[in-house]
Amino acid sequence: MLYNHAVKLATTSYGFLFTLLLVTCVTYSGAFRGDFQFDDYSTILDNPHYAGWETFAEHAGHIVRPLLSLTFLVDRTLYGSSPVGYHILNLLLHLGSGILVYLILTRAVADKNRQLPLCTALVFLIHPIQTETVTYISGRASGLMAFFYLLAIFLYNKASESQHVGTLRRIYLLGAVAAGVLSIGSKETAVTLPMALLLWDVLIRKLRGPSLCKAIFSSHLPFWILLVFAAGWAWSHPRYAYLAHFSLQLRLPWENVLSEAHALVYAILLFLWPWKQSFDHDLPDFLSLVQWPLPVDLFVIAVLIAVAVVMVGRLPLLSFGIGWYFLQLLPTMVIPRADLLSERNFYLASIGLFLALVVCASTVLTRFSKTFRDSIPVRSVARNMALMMVLGLCVMTFQRNTLYQDQVSLWSDTVAKSPHKARPHNNLGHAYALQGEWDRAIDEFRLAVQLDHHYTLAQNNLRNAYLHQVGRQ
Repeated sequence: MLYNHAVKLATTSYGFLFTLLLVTCVTYSGAFRGDFQFDDYSTILDNPHYAGWETFAEHAGHIVRPLLSLTFLVDRTLYGSSPVGYHILNLLLHLGSGILVYLILTRAVADKNRQLPLCTALVFLIHPIQTETVTYISGRASGLMAFFYLLAIFLYNKASESQHVGTLRRIYLLGAVAAGVLSIGSKETAVTLPMALLLWDVLIRKLRGPSLCKAIFSSHLPFWILLVFAAGWAWSHPRYAYLAHFSLQLRLPWENVLSEAHALVYAILLFLWPWKQSFDHDLPDFLSLVQWPLPVDLFVIAVLIAVAVVMVGRLPLLSFGIGWYFLQLLPTMVIPRADLLSERNFYLASIGLFLALVVCASTVLTRFSKTFRDSIPVRSVARNMALMMVLGLCVMTFQRNTLYQDQVSLWSDTVAKSPHKARPHNNLGHAYALQGEWDRAIDEFRLAVQLDHHYTLAQNNLRNAYLHQVGRQ
């Protein structure tokens, strides 16, 4: 009897995983027609460090994100300038992350609520906000980091579930630490991993007092030690020192916090209204608390924090989702970036938001089912609405992927979304120039210079385009 129950449960789990994989593969089938875009050229194709294994080894001491760089070296060795091979790994990482989301969340719910992890993982996998991570080849940094980050949490949970302190538990914990190393080696924002484990143990495992202290000193400590070593390595790395100096010159710390607070709330709107997505968002810097619409943004943040605190006892998964969202965006609050909002930087954070939304929807559905149990087929209506939403997200993701097939399509969409930002116009002009449409290229370069009189690259591109037109180049 027990064996039959186990087989049934495994079959159901495999069925869920197969559904996730199938839907995601169909949705992202168009991604394989995507071309190289933007940073792909300087970061991958024209990067001299990837000229060969010997060259890579010689410059290893100057390379940041070593695991990410290693994957690009392998791809360039295997596939050269064919983008299809690069897309394969990006999609596999996305599929793996979705499966890990499902497996992790199944440890936080009872068997009767297995639809909650499935729905969260499904929305994570098919939502169009993820296309910049999956379809944009250089977006791999976020996808690679997220995969090993989630793998570390999964292995940590496996270690925590071990009944006895023994070899198996130590293997799981060692694997979790190794995954943490690989995550940090993919992207620096993985430094939040120890805090994510603490958030999990407090809100999901509900550890308190001596139990929490024991977990911190016996299981969390290796991750904090890893964080110290990573910080020391970054401090001594010449490239990281340069990047840190550059970042700190972008804006003052307080102004960066205010500006990123607006980006954080704006990103929530993108999750809800994905048709507003853009490859290059045009967000303003904020200099004071009263600058509009910052007061509204801060109010939204305060409400979310209040909901997370109030619901700790009743809906811990809701609190965990909100806490996860804020935690994953904490590094951007501390270290200024040139772009206040890049959709790929919300890849890992999106899990928390999707989880919170699914928990809210599930709670509302349960309440309605109890209230209108005899009069309205609430669950049937909810299933139909959910199916329509899933289909809608799949269609939007598929359409979003088509923009990556050539540079003109991607930057034309970006210009339409950010018409007052100079860089999209310059990049669209470059795309037109590559196709030999010099009149259109000149128009876009001219607009870029008009929007930013100090944009040296656009000025040079405009001059070169004029010289080409008059036959002097």
